[in-house]
Amino acid sequence: MESSKDCMLIGHASDELDAEWSKLMQHFFTEPRKLDEGLQLPNGNYVADYAFMHQLHCLKRIYQSYYPDRYFPNMTDCEKFETQEHNLHCLEMIVEGVRCKADETPLTIRWLYNTPLRTGNRSIDHECVNWDRITEGLERWKVDPFMPPNVFVHPKFGPVVPHRKDTHIENRIGYTPYAENNDYEKYATHKIHVHDEERLKEKS
Repeated sequence: MESSKDCMLIGHASDELDAEWSKLMQHFFTEPRKLDEGLQLPNGNYVADYAFMHQLHCLKRIYQSYYPDRYFPNMTDCEKFETQEHNLHCLEMIVEGVRCKADETPLTIRWLYNTPLRTGNRSIDHECVNWDRITEGLERWKVDPFMPPNVFVHPKFGPVVPHRKDTHIENRIGYTPYAENNDYEKYATHKIHVHDEERLKEKS
C-alpha cells in the first residue's frame, strides 16, 4: 500500500505526530464578527470553529481511535460506546464536507510494480487553497474560550467542558450520544447566563 510521506498528521502514533496535531488544533476556536447566535464574547464577537477545522478534528478523533491504549487507556464499556458514536458523528461531518466541497480532480489509475493490484495516481496536482494564508487568518482571530472571561461555562452545570482545570465533569470522550438541545434559545448567548441561572433555580 502506498503511504503518504508528505502529510505530517498521519502515521503511526508518536510524540512527534501528536505535536503536529496540537500545533494545528491550537487554531480550532475563532471569533467571527458577523454572526448573530451562539456564545458571545465581551467584544461582541462569537466563539466558533470553521467547518474545515471541525472536519480535521474529526479525522484526529478517528485516527486516535486506532490507538485507544495511547489516547484513551482503560476505557469503560460506556466510553467505548461513546467513542463509537463520536466516530460515527465524525464520519458524518467528513462526508458532509466532501459532498459540499467536492474535489473534481480526476485520479487516473495505474499498475503497481510488485502486486497485481491497481492504485490511483496520487501524484496528480490538485487546485488547493493557500493553507499558509488560512493559518495566518486563524492565528489572527483565534480565541481561547477557556481563558477569562471563560465563555465555556454552562449556565446550568458550570464549567463543564473537559479541558484545562476546575471542570465539574470528566468526559474524556467529549461526546454525549443522547444530548438534547431543547434550551437553545435560553442558552443562545453568553450574556443572558445570569438571568438563566435564576430561572433554572425555579425549575430545580
